[in-house]
Amino acid sequence: MIKRIPHGILIILACVHLSANNFVLNPNNLLTQKSSEFIEKVSQELLQKTGVSLYVYMSESLNGMEYLDFKENFIKQLEKPFAAIVLIRNDKKIDIISSKDDLFDKKKVYWEYMVPLIPTKDSELTPQALSAVVFNGYIESVDLIADKFDTKIEHNIPKDEKGAKAVAQLILYAMLFSMLGIVAFMYIIRNKRK
Repeated sequence: MIKRIPHGILIILACVHLSANNFVLNPNNLLTQKSSEFIEKVSQELLQKTGVSLYVYMSESLNGMEYLDFKENFIKQLEKPFAAIVLIRNDKKIDIISSKDDLFDKKKVYWEYMVPLIPTKDSELTPQALSAVVFNGYIESVDLIADKFDTKIEHNIPKDEKGAKAVAQLILYAMLFSMLGIVAFMYIIRNKRK
């Protein structure tokens, strides 16, 4: 007896299969056009320099399909070694998958570069907001993969680490002066009591 495949699964698999040669799989056009073009260009350079394919998959929903079934079918369509950032809007699912666990630090990308940008309200889950979440994770993933292969990706957005360092220094100085202020305050109070 042949099992009948639900219509939604066929649509998803067709989109994945038809687009497997591209790095952006965007059946519902959730990813903005500029982001999509940028990702295609940078992923091509990343593949040439490292041999790693970095994909982005964004969709409205899985049409009733279980995520693990989707993931299993999706992975079969990709050339190894690969990494992929997956966002399913209606299922509120964001995942980073890869063929090798040591390609880059997926948890760092997810928690430090994607989660802080995720909108808190459903009404804010616009294509622009979701594109920003995925795009931020994507550019960091590219840098981490390139670092692993000791190469630079010229078309990726350069990191502005000066700003982050300045903020960290400011926080450290503020903490230091606060501690000194507390110590001085306690010293003055003790001397007044004597």
